[in-house]
Amino acid sequence: MNIKMNNKEERAMRQKIATEFDLCTGCTTCQLECSFRVEGGYNPRLALLKLDQHQEGLYTLPVVCNQCQNAFCMKVCPAGAIEIDEAMGIPVVKEEQCTGCGMCRDYCPLGVVLLKKNGRAAKCDLCQGDPRCIKSCPTGALYLSNGGEQNEQQ
Repeated sequence: MNIKMNNKEERAMRQKIATEFDLCTGCTTCQLECSFRVEGGYNPRLALLKLDQHQEGLYTLPVVCNQCQNAFCMKVCPAGAIEIDEAMGIPVVKEEQCTGCGMCRDYCPLGVVLLKKNGRAAKCDLCQGDPRCIKSCPTGALYLSNGGEQNEQQ
């Protein structure tokens, strides 16, 4: 039997990476770890999160996938390659279905969807429940959030 959850229950189930920007030093360790997982090499530009420098480098704002409940990337995908993962409750890219059109990247309001070297889309999938960016962050600026609750992952 399928039971329809209300929005509050869906938010509580949906995990996402949250940030404490005041703890971020801009070291790029999270981006390097992410890019290695995504593309097999260390290149911050190929990571699925961004580090925006502000006030002439005074602070760095980590920008991560919001794991949107009403995901624009999923809505605009003409191939239906982005679906909600039942276990985690987040949108994930089904790479074998992706045509590489780039609409998901273009419509992501945070700019954290990437077209990989192979031409297929990629977005944060929380490393399938064990986010490497969180583990690699030396200051604790990134943490796993589940409905507003902080989950220790270090």
